[in-house]
Amino acid sequence: MFWRADRGSRRSVPKDIRICFARHCRPARDATRPRDPVYLLLGLLLWAGPEIQAQEIPPATDACFRGLAETTPSAEFTALEDGAMVRHERTGLEWQRCAFGQRWEAESRTCAGRPAVHTWKEAVKRAEQVGDGWRLPTGDELMTIVERCHDGPAINPQVFPNTPGVLFWSSSIDTGGVGRVWAVSFFTGQPFRVGTAQNGRIRLVRGTMQAP
Repeated sequence: MFWRADRGSRRSVPKDIRICFARHCRPARDATRPRDPVYLLLGLLLWAGPEIQAQEIPPATDACFRGLAETTPSAEFTALEDGAMVRHERTGLEWQRCAFGQRWEAESRTCAGRPAVHTWKEAVKRAEQVGDGWRLPTGDELMTIVERCHDGPAINPQVFPNTPGVLFWSSSIDTGGVGRVWAVSFFTGQPFRVGTAQNGRIRLVRGTMQAP
């Protein structure tokens, strides 16, 4: 409930509550009365912003094969903003939870649609156009989000929902072959050297990876 401080409603406003505007602000008449906890909670939420309202990412342990432990547990990730991205606390990297071409749906906490398909050169160009620090991950960075306790897809389905088990591009060039780069299959969780003319998907990252 929000109280109005106009003349017509002044009598209904509790003595210890006042909405202060820039030029019309009075102290409460009775400063000794304890404040309503509802108003205190509302003020705390407004002051703290989205950080206090952050939702934990559910665990994905039930997706693992029997006897295998998670390598990328949900507890390692912190949801940012409305949940569209996460920070991997172990590496310090921030990842977009949806593959390029999908859209994040905050209410259902999932990625809707299908990822766009690009050649490697197209993927590099698309990533550069996004800006704000987002880029293609290196091969080593991409391998840090591979989940090894299951495959098809080999990724935490709670952290990165609706991820297909297909090739995802990295920015790492294969120095041992002409026209080949490194990509990671998120069906098997293994890296592959593939030609740049092949089709792959994009997951963007930003930041600098911390040493383990």
